Amino acid sequence: MKLVARPIDAIVVFRGNERPLPYKFKYTDDSGESCQIMVGKIICVNEQHIAGARSYIYDCQSLIDDVEKRYQLRYSVDQCSWMLYKL
Repeated sequence: MKLVARPIDAIVVFRGNERPLPYKFKYTDDSGESCQIMVGKIICVNEQHIAGARSYIYDCQSLIDDVEKRYQLRYSVDQCSWMLYKL
């Protein structure tokens, strides 16, 4: 996976007091084109504390351009922001 670190717009599901679950997201690629991806499978979720800031790392897998690809999404709890971290 290649480090991308791009902010994304995400639609997520909240269930009670559990952590948010990404449903689909949209980002702009290198060519300036908008890409929308439906989260097919969440493989695992890890909680990290980076410089005192709590975040969740989601290892996911989806069908992108007719190919199954793995990627990482990062949710920053303190900033309430989503990022496509690796693709």
